[in-house]
Amino acid sequence: MNLHIKKQLWFHHIYQTHQNALLLWFKSKLNNHHQCEDLSQEVFYRAFKSDYSFDNIREPRAWLISIAKHVIIDHWRHQHIELSYLETLIHTCQQTSPSAEHEISMREVLCQLQQKLDTLPHRAAQVFLLSQLEGLTYKSIGDKLQISEATVKRDMKQALVICNDVYKNTYC
Repeated sequence: MNLHIKKQLWFHHIYQTHQNALLLWFKSKLNNHHQCEDLSQEVFYRAFKSDYSFDNIREPRAWLISIAKHVIIDHWRHQHIELSYLETLIHTCQQTSPSAEHEISMREVLCQLQQKLDTLPHRAAQVFLLSQLEGLTYKSIGDKLQISEATVKRDMKQALVICNDVYKNTYC
């Protein structure tokens, strides 16, 4: 009989004989039935793929339990890494997410800024918005609005003075 077929038959016998015992062993370590089944299958997968000579294995149950110990350690390591990642993610989100108070404060400042910008001449407000919202250079703004770069600078100065006033009234 072919060695590969003999190994498959032996392995089938080992699976039928020890599958329930291995499942019970995992249940004594874990609370989740589905995880126990998955890890039990992982043990048999590793056992089948191993380079061990099946003829030399005298205590198959002990051999499977030794593999199971490695599988459960890997499982716990994976869980630890997963939990660490989730904790880091939560911590990062808490750091980067502004509080409700901060959001309200920023909205109020933006409303004040909008009211002040509405007092500017239309072209000066347009220059400011093109610079700050679209990120255009003074030269690009001048080309787009068909005005000189010096005029762009003058209009920006006017808008920045208003922004400075809003900042001083809010934070100083």
